[in-house]
Amino acid sequence: MKLAIQICSEDEWKHTKSILGVKKSELRQDLLMEWFVRSLGKKKYIWYGSGATKTRAAAACQKAIDKWRPDAIVNLGTCGGVSRDIQKLDIVLANKTFQYDVIQRFGKPSVRFVRGLITKLDTSWADLSMVSERLRTGTIASADQDLWGGSRRKLQKKGILAADWESASIAKVCELNKIKCLILRGVTDIPDDRQASDFENNTPIVMESLFEILPQIRFL
Repeated sequence: MKLAIQICSEDEWKHTKSILGVKKSELRQDLLMEWFVRSLGKKKYIWYGSGATKTRAAAACQKAIDKWRPDAIVNLGTCGGVSRDIQKLDIVLANKTFQYDVIQRFGKPSVRFVRGLITKLDTSWADLSMVSERLRTGTIASADQDLWGGSRRKLQKKGILAADWESASIAKVCELNKIKCLILRGVTDIPDDRQASDFENNTPIVMESLFEILPQIRFL
């Protein structure tokens, strides 16, 4: 199975290259992304950094699908905790994504409109039974903004587990292309006065955890 690994934010991508020991000579530059090929465990992957925001993530995801024709896209990255019982450094497996910054102000949103903001993810093609770390499975909500106290409370009422900037756009592109998608995100922060410093300090820890988990997954 050919897999492409999408990393989004600049910080996530920087730590990816550092943790994996990627040399400048290994990097390739495309119009929409920087990428390299590297094995982790016994499997070789195509790794690419898209940049943050839903637009850049979606564009790079589509480019990766067209360029490499992978069997699946795996998105690894960070997120903010939403659920009351989630903790920093928890790893979240998305079984659904939701775009929460799309607002229709004229008329009542149609059922079709609302459903278009939601993407359900079938992860049965990835055997996670050998993953040693506990995974929290649930919905990740995405928006082009950082999570804050007010938005967190609104998302809690919808049963959202975590929030980020890009997962929903990647999941939607994969759904439209009828390609498998696996999203794993690590919780770096929960909205409070220390949110920014927590993100900076916990991002490398989360990325290392994700890279330890990846070789433990058996892709069917």
